[in-house]
Amino acid sequence: ITFAVNPKGVQKNSVETIWKSEAVVRPDGWSAEMAIPFKSLRFSAKKLDVWGVNFERYIHRLNETDYWTDVDRDLPKLQQSGELCGLTGLRPGYNLEFFPYAGVRTSKQEGETDTKAAVGLDAKWGIKPNLYLDATASPDFSEVESDPFIPQLSPYENYLDENRPFFTEGSRYFTLGGGDEFHGGDVSLFYSRRIRNPKIATKVTGKTGGFGFGILGAINKVDVDAGGDPRDSYFGVFRVQKDIFKNSQVGVYYAGFRDSKAPGGPVGNQNVALDFKFNFSDIYYISGVAARTFNEGAANSRNGIYQLGFQREPDAGLQIMSGFQRIEDDVDIKTGYIDQIDVQSFDLTAGYAWRYNKGLFKRLSFDVGGELRQDSHGNDTGNSVEVMVFSDLFNLIEVHGGFDFGRSKYQVRDAEDALVWTPDYIKTYGFNLDFDWERGGFLKEVSIEGGWDKRGVYSDTEEFTTVVPGAQTSVEGQLVLRPRSNLEWSFEGDWTRQTIDGSGDETYNALSYETALHYQITRTLFLNTRLLGETEEKQYSFDFLVGYYFGAGNIVQLAFKKSERNELLGRIGGYSITLKVSYLLRI
Repeated sequence: ITFAVNPKGVQKNSVETIWKSEAVVRPDGWSAEMAIPFKSLRFSAKKLDVWGVNFERYIHRLNETDYWTDVDRDLPKLQQSGELCGLTGLRPGYNLEFFPYAGVRTSKQEGETDTKAAVGLDAKWGIKPNLYLDATASPDFSEVESDPFIPQLSPYENYLDENRPFFTEGSRYFTLGGGDEFHGGDVSLFYSRRIRNPKIATKVTGKTGGFGFGILGAINKVDVDAGGDPRDSYFGVFRVQKDIFKNSQVGVYYAGFRDSKAPGGPVGNQNVALDFKFNFSDIYYISGVAARTFNEGAANSRNGIYQLGFQREPDAGLQIMSGFQRIEDDVDIKTGYIDQIDVQSFDLTAGYAWRYNKGLFKRLSFDVGGELRQDSHGNDTGNSVEVMVFSDLFNLIEVHGGFDFGRSKYQVRDAEDALVWTPDYIKTYGFNLDFDWERGGFLKEVSIEGGWDKRGVYSDTEEFTTVVPGAQTSVEGQLVLRPRSNLEWSFEGDWTRQTIDGSGDETYNALSYETALHYQITRTLFLNTRLLGETEEKQYSFDFLVGYYFGAGNIVQLAFKKSERNELLGRIGGYSITLKVSYLLRI
């Protein structure tokens, strides 16, 4: 558990519990003081002779993180805490918290105005020192920022980050082990964005006795077309991991979905998996996943997901990463997310990294990697080679770049709307360059990323039935300004252009943009605004949120949202205004 505070004494929203803090800026720096009630900590009623504790400070102008203890970059931080002794006679509280809210919302969409009052409740119970039961009924997410605009340039679903507090807290207990080490497609058995409108949800997350638990059940109100009968769908997730040896885990996973009143008949989905991650000599990792997905009324003979990876990636020295991934063609995970099916890949990356304590370069690495790709039947679909250089300059500037070349087949949709591989290869090659400067002060951060690729492009971005040789140019930039310590303003833009070889016709040329402002008016009063949109179809969203904390954990919020977006039923525009009061009760 982490408690964080800035030089103005403003607490970072990393812990949803009650504690106090003060800070003061002095001529030679600043200091802070925290008061954390033991009732706000989860610990065993058994006698604890030794507590683990560490203190951390991030110095933005130096891009430097300092610790109280000596922290090795290649070891888990929790294993390198200091020891706090002499605390006796301590007893934990009941660890029971209630977070009710009441609010009113006025919205206008397509010329129709609707005003509703709502109440809801979040509850938390500390079953054991690090094992929590959370429940929510009629949750309100008016303070959650709107989704970004991601261009649809392939027939695969785009992934959207989860920002709703109930689903983000403890989300690491629902991840498959070792997934980040794979270069292939992204796979998740539980994608919380599938629960779009929860009526009620409960979850158990945390660790006890060397076991990690992620258990969730939810009733979701299904979005229906005009004139359709309202109905509910049901989600269930059971995830257990066991710590073994040193910093290693094995686990089991189940995720299920049921919509008994879906048009065309009941829909059911069951997914099971075994996974592991073994750590040897601190810097060696072997990880793997074996999963099967089952759908009611569908073929279940080629429904497997298999991943195996090896990693040797110390902060400095020899770097090796390799992996195998296979996703068969009947895989369909309705509870989760998968970006591509009918694929099989083998990849290997090797390189070397140097760490310096003085001079221009703080860290420098050079990597060469290759990948062989097939469909799930073993037929070749492409290959590629990539060369990459990563450098950290003065501990403030990061410059990364590389180039790649190879050939590839692509998946297109046939007359039955199924994904099939193109018969011919398209040559691919390109380069990319990233620059990021974190300097603190008024000009807090500047970053720019650009790339050019010769590749296949979809000539019909509505149906995705044809791929032709083409090129893609992309430039992405970010600028973060901090005129004052309590005011931050950011600007982001992502421009992408795709063209067809020969004719030069554009299949896509647009800019996605975002600007956001955070103003911490006082320690208890804040204001956030955010404007985001894209130029291809002239969509946009505007968010405005002002909040006031009237006591630890208690807040009143006024949110305004206005947007013009393209949905399945066409273009939808409108706005909503929500006033919500939440109060924290703890026993």
